[in-house]
Amino acid sequence: MRLDEVENGIVSGYEVLQGNPDDSTSFIPALKQHQASFGRAPEMATADRGFFSAKNEREAKELGVKKGALPTRGRLSRKRAQHQEQRWFRRALRWRAGIEATVSHLKHPFSRAGALYKGEGGFQRYVGWSVITKNLFSIARWQERKQQPSRKSHDPVDGVLGAAAQATR
Repeated sequence: MRLDEVENGIVSGYEVLQGNPDDSTSFIPALKQHQASFGRAPEMATADRGFFSAKNEREAKELGVKKGALPTRGRLSRKRAQHQEQRWFRRALRWRAGIEATVSHLKHPFSRAGALYKGEGGFQRYVGWSVITKNLFSIARWQERKQQPSRKSHDPVDGVLGAAAQATR
C-alpha cells in the first residue's frame, strides 16, 4: 500500500498495490496524484530509502519539486553525504518518519478485529474507510489545536508530500 501524507497528518492519497512491487516505482505516481489534487507539485517531497532512484530524483525536479529528500541506499559518496546532511534534508526525513504513525493508525485503532470485508475489493474498501476515519481525526485534532491559546510549536513544512509503502494485509 502507498500512502501520501501532507501537512497536519492528512492522507491526501493512497493506493493498494498488487503484489509487492519495488517502492521506487510508486514515488512519481504519488507526485502526479499530488499535482492532480492540488494543482501543483509539492515544495518538498520525501520518502524512505526504498523509494530512492536517480530517475525519481530527476523526474521529481522536472515535475517542479524544489527539494526532494530521498536518502540513498548503501555507502554514500562525499558529495551525496553532504547533500543528505543539509538541514532541510534532515528535517524532511524527520517529518517523513511521522508517516510511520499514520501506517500504525490505519492498521490498529481503526481495525479492532481486522478487516471485516473480505477479498481484494473488501481490502480496498477497508483501506479507504480507514483513511477517511484517520483524516477526520486529524482534522478534528487540527481544529482543536487552532482553538487553543497560542503556544510554541513546530510549524508544519509547507507543501510536503511523504510516501510510504509499509502496510500489510
